[in-house]
Amino acid sequence: MIRWMRYFANPAHKVETTEAGPPAWRPDKTPCPEGMTLDERAELLRDSIAEHPESPTSRRFAVRRNGSGLAFFAAQMTRIVDGETEYHGYPTDYVPGKILRHFRDNGTITQPEYKKLVKRLG
Repeated sequence: MIRWMRYFANPAHKVETTEAGPPAWRPDKTPCPEGMTLDERAELLRDSIAEHPESPTSRRFAVRRNGSGLAFFAAQMTRIVDGETEYHGYPTDYVPGKILRHFRDNGTITQPEYKKLVKRLG
C-alpha cells in the first residue's frame, strides 16, 4: 500500500552539485533551475496535480512563479520505498490541458494566462 510521496533528486537534470551528488546533466535532459532548495522541490511535488488521479504512481505537474514568469515542472515516479512513492522532477514544456484547467480553476494561473498557455503547452 502506498502511503505518501517523496522527492528524490535526479542528477541527470542537475547542472550543479546537489544532495544527489555531483551534476550528471546530459543534453537530452532538461536542466533544473540552479539554486532551488530541496524544500522548494519537495513543496512543488506536494502541490503538484496528478495527470491520472486514480493512479498513485501517475505523472504529476506543478507550476511556480519566478522572476521571468511561470515555470512548469513534471514529476515522474522513480520507485516505491517502504510504502512511499518516490518521484523526481524536472522542468517541462508540456502540460496537459486538463492540468492547465485545474491550475486555472484553483487560482494558480489566471484566465488570460490559461488562454495563452493552453495553445502553447497543451
